[in-house]
Amino acid sequence: MLDGALCAFAVMASMQSLKAPGAVSPTRRQALRDATGVGAAVIVAYGMATGFDSTLVALAIAAFAMLTPRLGRTTPASLQSALALAALASASADRVLGFDPGASLEWNALGGIAAIAFALVLGRVRFGVSNAKLMSTMHFACAALCTVIAYTAGFEGGAVAVVIIGAMVALIGAYLAMAMADRAYPVFIAALNGYAACSVVAAGVGLANGALVVTGVALVLGCVVTGTSVRPSGARSEK
Repeated sequence: MLDGALCAFAVMASMQSLKAPGAVSPTRRQALRDATGVGAAVIVAYGMATGFDSTLVALAIAAFAMLTPRLGRTTPASLQSALALAALASASADRVLGFDPGASLEWNALGGIAAIAFALVLGRVRFGVSNAKLMSTMHFACAALCTVIAYTAGFEGGAVAVVIIGAMVALIGAYLAMAMADRAYPVFIAALNGYAACSVVAAGVGLANGALVVTGVALVLGCVVTGTSVRPSGARSEK
């Protein structure tokens, strides 16, 4: 159920990145096209290798999630980090508990529907955390949580554990950058989030979890948009 909800929220985060202020430059728009093509190829290849049941459920959730409104005033980078962290924590828990995500397609669909309904309700409510000190504290707390997950994954063998540990290191860097430098390094933060998103795809392939694969691809696209968007910060520097 959590995987379906994460898939929906990841697509919403990507759409929020596309709707953020600033335009994607023509020269860098090609990066988004390339990432979309590679992501589609990964999803198709995964479906051909393992079956399209879980992949089609995840894609259906993603299609409906694209129609949801903006999620409050949360910054895309912060949302992408949180979703990557949640997805990898879910993958780590599935590994430890021996849970088979392919056997719960109905729960994944229900989780996606619940996430979309939740977003539609929140779309009518303006919310967001505007306190910089509180956001900084939350980022430090998330970095500490990443350390705990990486330490726990270290006791588990296999390639998926290595992927999770590497992603946690990247997320620690992203959270520390957001906590201490706020939005001074958006490309650096987007790159770290993108690495974590690619790790979500790898973890999904390793665990045969189609929802995680689609979630990771959606997060990668959001990170590409965030990293290549031309922000209206030039006007600030001219002043």
